[in-house]
Amino acid sequence: MIRSFYSAVTGLAGNQTYTDVVANNLANINTVGFHRSRVDIETLISHLKRSGTPPTEALGGINASQVGAGMSIGSISKVFTQGALQETGRPMDVAIDGDGFMIVDDGTRTRAFTRDGQLQMDVDGNLVQSVSGYKVMGYAPGGQPAPATETAAAGADPDALTATDTAAAAAAAGATPPPPQLQALRIPVGDKQAVATTKLKVEGNLDVLTAAAGTTTSTVAVYDSLGEAHNITLTFTRGTVPGSWTWKPASTDKTVTSVTADSAALEFDTNGGIKTGAANVLTLQLSNGSAAQSVALDFSSINQLAQPSAVSESEQDGMPQGTVTGMKFDGEGKLYALYSNGLSKEVGQLALANFVNPGGLLDVGQNNLRPWLNSGEQQLGRAGDDNFGTVAPGNVEGSNVDLSTEFTQLILARRGFQANSRVVTTSDEMIQELLNMKR
Repeated sequence: MIRSFYSAVTGLAGNQTYTDVVANNLANINTVGFHRSRVDIETLISHLKRSGTPPTEALGGINASQVGAGMSIGSISKVFTQGALQETGRPMDVAIDGDGFMIVDDGTRTRAFTRDGQLQMDVDGNLVQSVSGYKVMGYAPGGQPAPATETAAAGADPDALTATDTAAAAAAAGATPPPPQLQALRIPVGDKQAVATTKLKVEGNLDVLTAAAGTTTSTVAVYDSLGEAHNITLTFTRGTVPGSWTWKPASTDKTVTSVTADSAALEFDTNGGIKTGAANVLTLQLSNGSAAQSVALDFSSINQLAQPSAVSESEQDGMPQGTVTGMKFDGEGKLYALYSNGLSKEVGQLALANFVNPGGLLDVGQNNLRPWLNSGEQQLGRAGDDNFGTVAPGNVEGSNVDLSTEFTQLILARRGFQANSRVVTTSDEMIQELLNMKR
């Protein structure tokens, strides 16, 4: 009877722990990136009351008589099944669809791993985990290690210098280059970007009825490497030969020191389509500190028809100076800074990590996990690599807790606790009966 007390106590304690685990699962049903825990129950060693015997020629064998000593919690481990993706519409949010963890750094070079993709940007442009403020780690654009420090001032602290990047030399020598280095993902707030014009298309019509030496003009804007626009006037002059025109560039912009073209002749066929001179190159020399510029002109959409002359710029690849206005991820986890002029610039790529046994990771709070004794070493990669999932921008991964499953487990834990409490009560009554026999 005393043994029944102890067995029941183990049942009470075990089912209480079982209830605690289920309660934690239910408490985190709305926690982003949370993965439920499961309880594995094991038996305790049994008390052998009588040993068994093997069969003989005369008698059969007898099984051993054993009385169990109760139960205990064998293990509590996380179940890393995929949670449902929930669209948030926030460009900073990101979910992993498949295997892998995002990497965050607490500022002391101690890294944690998470499935919580609720991210935000701090005042310095660092991408951080919303709940902890830990910096999100990734790779430099293109996955290359950060530029090496090749020279240093006399007396500089050598511990503060980065190691020389020998990746290119190692690859050239046939050696395996080092893996890309991790760095904090950052949006370059305050950065300004412009795109110099290298291609410009002009379309329209040159009136076939224009008299010889008659002209028409069109003004196009060319952006330099600093994002400054320069107005260039194109003057088209009708030649004496039918279907022939010449054109000449000019500019009144004070920063344009010269503007020339490699060819000035245009020739149209009898159907009004351009025959020669469709491709030209415009060369600008500038005095505002920007680089000399060559612009490929496309006149292929100019016609010579019996309609009034009208020629204008239709498209180009140049952009004025723009400032950072936002950011976005793509499906490969690449991070882009968005500029007010429509430009997007890759500034990094989200790093992912995986483990041989994710269930062995240690839960350290704030939706973060850390490697532990049975998790194995981290394996770094990118979205879409082998053993890694893909990235879903504008989404977060919901908890994988299932209400029906947890309520079922809760009922089982309650019934188990209730049954063991009855064993305690019954054992107490039996002992009381023994005590009453003395009277």
